Amino acid sequence: MLEERDRLAEIERYESSLRREREEEERQKAKKKQKKMKKAEPRDEYLEDYRARRNDKRMLERDRTTKRKPLIEPGKLSADYALPTKRRRGGEVGLANILERIVETLRSRQEVSYLFLKPVTRKEAPDYLDIIEKPMDLSTIREKVRRMEYKNREDFRHDVWQITFNAHKYNDGRNPGIPPLADQLLELCDYLLNENDEGLTEAEEGIEY
Repeated sequence: MLEERDRLAEIERYESSLRREREEEERQKAKKKQKKMKKAEPRDEYLEDYRARRNDKRMLERDRTTKRKPLIEPGKLSADYALPTKRRRGGEVGLANILERIVETLRSRQEVSYLFLKPVTRKEAPDYLDIIEKPMDLSTIREKVRRMEYKNREDFRHDVWQITFNAHKYNDGRNPGIPPLADQLLELCDYLLNENDEGLTEAEEGIEY
């Protein structure tokens, strides 16, 4: 008998638990439904007010017979009144992007460029600046590219050529292994410029002087 009562009591507790869960679910559903109903909807009086304002015949209308006053009066458009011309940067940016890729490629070929990556210091060559009038290196060229100082590929190539010229002028007769590296650097530069000819031409045409 006791076991049967225990089973009945357990069944009642289970049913009671189920009822509570169902009631809780119903309450949650009711809350969600109320939230949906509370969502803001356009009020009738607002819509009516909008329609009234839209159809109000008392709104001011522009007099179609009145001519607009020109922004610039005829006869006054002279050199003194000329609008400033905006400089187009698109071509310069495009040129700089291509030249930076080229100079980074030159820098990455360190078997050729390792001697020309940075300016020559007095510690490395005390008399260098006494012999070389226009020092040049790949770091300086990269900075000039980033400042968009180059307006065409010829100016860029001239600076790479300057590295080669300096290498021959300073090292011929004293460091015979250096000038050939500079020659290879210039050859690689010419190859990369030729490979990017189409993009360079388009960028150069977009630059205004």
